[in-house]
Amino acid sequence: MPYALACPDSIAPRPWVVPGALECLCRERGPDAVCVHVAGALDLATSPLLAQTLRSAELRARRVVLDLRELTFMDPSSVHVIVDASVRARRVKRQLILVRGPSQVDRVFTLTGAANVLEISDLDPTEPPAPVPFRELQNDYAA
Repeated sequence: MPYALACPDSIAPRPWVVPGALECLCRERGPDAVCVHVAGALDLATSPLLAQTLRSAELRARRVVLDLRELTFMDPSSVHVIVDASVRARRVKRQLILVRGPSQVDRVFTLTGAANVLEISDLDPTEPPAPVPFRELQNDYAA
């Protein structure tokens, strides 16, 4: 039975987040889905936090949505954390879906070639049709 999968559409500004830090919020969505929302800077120093959060989410759900929309910075050294999570998910017939982040984040995926191996989707309903799992997510945001 299909179910709506959603990440919070409006995350309130968090003034307590230190610039250059990474914040990871993990929320269960549906019977077997988790949304991991990240905000801040993802780099060599902060990528272990994301790796730990993704591993925790993988244990709780078959579908993990990684929301990158509030990522302010991402360096190429941190891409492997996301690619590794995607490989682990595919290996055990699970799914990691990325919600596209800002253009500077998207550029890192393109330059490293990771965009070719990751499932990246948009939430903007004006964009071309998204993969089936994200059509449900887009409907949640349109409502």
